[in-house]
Amino acid sequence: MSDFDAARDIPILLGAFFVLTAAIGLVRFPDLYSRLHASSKLITLGSAGIFIGVSLEFAQTEALSRLAAVLLFQFLTTPLSAYLIAQAAYLRGLEPLLEGPDEWNALGKAALLDRRLEETGER
Repeated sequence: MSDFDAARDIPILLGAFFVLTAAIGLVRFPDLYSRLHASSKLITLGSAGIFIGVSLEFAQTEALSRLAAVLLFQFLTTPLSAYLIAQAAYLRGLEPLLEGPDEWNALGKAALLDRRLEETGER
């Protein structure tokens, strides 16, 4: 007697795996930018798996439509909010610890210089 339903449980297990991976990324990654990357992408994928599994368990049209609306809203808002948080941190002069392409190099340096001038009172 097993209560295992592959169509329901495998998406939930995959979602739980992605959420666990996001939690590990939040703990292990060194700076805000990489933590935002891990949390926004993996939480979105994890919640999608969990929502799909739960919607298959309920198998009701009302529950499916609500879960689809929540999932759509999350897919639209999570990347945008992560982008805005990263942009605000960058423009305030928070330097990334990991090396990589920096498309805003001049703007980020200007924000950092402006912040240092405010701190020293030279402005």
